[in-house]
Amino acid sequence: MTRLAWARPIVRQLWARFLLITGCLWWANRQLRRRGAVLVLTFHRVLDDAEYRETCSLPGMVVRRDTFERLAACIAAKYQAVDIQDATVLNAQKLRVMLTFDDGWKDNQTNALPVAHRFGIPLTVFVCPGLLARVLPYWPERVAALLRSATPPLSSREIEARIEKLKTYTAAQRERSIAELYEPRSRASQALPRNADRTISWEDIREMDTAGVCFGAHTHTHQILANVSMAAARQEIRESKLALESALSRPCGIFAYPNGDASLAARQLLKEEGFTLAFTTQTGAWTAATDPLAIPRINISESKVLGLTGRFSRTMFRYSAVWKAYRASQSSLQPAAAAQAARAFREYTPANQH
Repeated sequence: MTRLAWARPIVRQLWARFLLITGCLWWANRQLRRRGAVLVLTFHRVLDDAEYRETCSLPGMVVRRDTFERLAACIAAKYQAVDIQDATVLNAQKLRVMLTFDDGWKDNQTNALPVAHRFGIPLTVFVCPGLLARVLPYWPERVAALLRSATPPLSSREIEARIEKLKTYTAAQRERSIAELYEPRSRASQALPRNADRTISWEDIREMDTAGVCFGAHTHTHQILANVSMAAARQEIRESKLALESALSRPCGIFAYPNGDASLAARQLLKEEGFTLAFTTQTGAWTAATDPLAIPRINISESKVLGLTGRFSRTMFRYSAVWKAYRASQSSLQPAAAAQAARAFREYTPANQH
């Protein structure tokens, strides 16, 4: 790790502390609440210590269960946790937060759901019906496992860069590249299956549905819509919707874009296929002015919410979620409104920071 990479987390935490002390975090929370905003958090995995050591998922997708418990306690105490229905109601005494999970990993049921239930927090899970009940169903985990077996092994940063590059390929190009990785590592590939990296089954989905979890579509096989033909994209969208509606015996109108591809073409396909709400990976807050087929979210991973002690930090969560969403929302304001908000902040001295 370079010296700059080592220093970056410390600088980020010092900056977050400065924002806390000066009242900026308080102000951001207040402004978002006044606008009736909802912070939609994106999670993928919540893992216990053994699963954390075993997983092939990249660090940006993972939160430890202990960290998630502390985060859930913070949300229950300081925010108003809402589901899809409550997110459309404007009146709220606290800043509203909605928890979403992408991909449908088994740990969503075994680790995240019990914690969320204990704190009264609703969950929304976006699944790929064509990849349920499988071990290592998504290619990034398989690629990560193969690259870790390289000689010398690649670092997490190098592996992540390779995976991001593969995301720009078409499905056929990506499959050829992954096949080339498998060939010289055939012996290592035999040990790829890991119980920690398993998706939920239809039976799990029905049990979670009974427990109050809301389910949405994430395409049928997690295809990045920009990298496939319009016909293939429509099929991915349609099949995922029909599969969920058949399994749960109710309409499915919510969607999350794989890799956040919320292009105009993708949004038009969703509209034509009957979806009413769709969530991106773009950072921001959900307000009344938001395009309902391009709702921003804030990705949450372990490193984004830890303090200098290596434990969950309320300040770091407020910086990573509230402050980042507020800053992103400011760019969407008209210049006059932005200037007015900045002027009001300079004139205001918060009397009760929390």
